Amino acid sequence: MATSSHASDDNQTKTFKTFPEFSKLTLADRERYEELIKDYPPISDISFATLMLWWNQLGSLAISLLNGNLVISYWLPGDERRSGLSLIGKHNVDESLCTIFDYLQERNEAPRIIQVPEFVVSHMHHPELFRFEGERTLDEYIIPIDKFYPLSHVISYRRHRIRKFLSGVDEGRISVRSIDLSQEENRSLLLDSVKLWPKKGTINAPSKMSEEALHASVAEAEQLGIENVCLFVGGTLHAFLLYQSPADKRYVIFAQAKLSYELPFLFDYVAYAFAKWFAERGVTQVNLDVDFGIPMFRIIKLALGPQNFFRKYTVEPAR
Repeated sequence: MATSSHASDDNQTKTFKTFPEFSKLTLADRERYEELIKDYPPISDISFATLMLWWNQLGSLAISLLNGNLVISYWLPGDERRSGLSLIGKHNVDESLCTIFDYLQERNEAPRIIQVPEFVVSHMHHPELFRFEGERTLDEYIIPIDKFYPLSHVISYRRHRIRKFLSGVDEGRISVRSIDLSQEENRSLLLDSVKLWPKKGTINAPSKMSEEALHASVAEAEQLGIENVCLFVGGTLHAFLLYQSPADKRYVIFAQAKLSYELPFLFDYVAYAFAKWFAERGVTQVNLDVDFGIPMFRIIKLALGPQNFFRKYTVEPAR
């Protein structure tokens, strides 16, 4: 049995090169990649779908293996601050960081490693050898489901809004369910609805990257591991959420959420209804991802009352 287990492990990692060589990450690599990160916290920026949707501009995303850890090459066009190499793992962290520093210096690049998660930092043996700087705009918001469901736990003003919503809508006409995105009609339903829903000043507000990510999330949902939950009123779609289910099934990672805003207090009811849907499936925590320092995103996410964050750091040699 031991031999079979090792053979399986080899099959999972054989396509990824060893540092300092890198492998391009492709849709075909999802199973192998997710095997590598299954024991790590459910951080959006190391999840397969987030990497492919947000960090693979112009096919630039690449990964490498180092001492049983991952090295991820992050890159955003024109954003040097958030571009660079990151270390993800728990093994020989100090040695691995120094190996990356040496590699960067040999290339006449600054010895600077970005987006290092807190769990990686906690596995250092000699943190005094390094200098840390928090990356607030890349910290990921963690929200407990029980802030929004059951209704008795919801803070009073939200509870009032939910009841106001239900006073104007027959609850029997409300349906919360997932739809099959392998069907063209369902993909069109989501994308066509977003075109009609208001954008300015709402969570629907578009950017070029978010629009591209939305279309890819819907078109390639199965390959990316993107799931969905939708809210219908009288058969009409009024909200949907795209999300990932990481290895830790207590969590979901939000990808994108869109609402029609046609009904009063819809946002509050959707938060409650979707929380109920997740709670019934054993989910207790939601990763709302990062705010990228965008004021509107930060306001919305802070207003939801994060319990904690998955924090990240830039790491450099101590001076």
